[in-house]
Amino acid sequence: HAIPSRPEGRGFPRKSMNITLEALEQALLQRANDLASEYQQRAQRSRDHLIEDENERLQLREEREIMAAKIAAERIYRAQVQSHQLQVQKKLDQLRWQLIKNVIEEVKNELNQLVEQEERYQRHVFDFIQYSLPFINDKGVIIEFNTHDYQRFAPQWPHWLQQFKTDKSLTLSEQCHPFSGGVLVYNLDRDMRIDQTFEGRLERLAETVYQWVAEQFFSELSHEGDKLHAR
Repeated sequence: HAIPSRPEGRGFPRKSMNITLEALEQALLQRANDLASEYQQRAQRSRDHLIEDENERLQLREEREIMAAKIAAERIYRAQVQSHQLQVQKKLDQLRWQLIKNVIEEVKNELNQLVEQEERYQRHVFDFIQYSLPFINDKGVIIEFNTHDYQRFAPQWPHWLQQFKTDKSLTLSEQCHPFSGGVLVYNLDRDMRIDQTFEGRLERLAETVYQWVAEQFFSELSHEGDKLHAR
């Protein structure tokens, strides 16, 4: 039998088949290159984002650390300033009270010298008694000195009685006290007393004396201290 011939047009020429395979290979290779480039670009973007995020975190951390360091430094500075101010204030208070004590001692010395100036001191004691009489709600008044004043004023007492401006009856007591100077004034029942001794008057005037000394010697210093600390 004769072999039938193959219909024309059903076959695939070898040359055409080679071109098709080459085109397919090129297309696949191009696709692979495109995918590789795309993945590389994605990886680069991810890397860049990671680096950017990490840099931001580092920057925030650095800023927080710097802020924490500034706060800590400010706290230490304020503590040091406060400690210094307390030390200065302590020294200032010590100086103030020492000066006040010195002034009080000077006042005491002046009073002790006054006692030795008999005529002047006598006028003061007389005025102490005269000032106290209106405050005694009694017709009788008792006057008491220390031992030294009793000895030197007792002989003059009758003369004093003529000079007091009062309708009260004044009695000089023989009882004496250890105060440095001045006089004690009682009513007859001794349930009322006016202390005109140096010690009593200083005690009553102590707060005023302290305030006066503080104002005279420390008001300007305190004002300068306020300006120094911007208060």
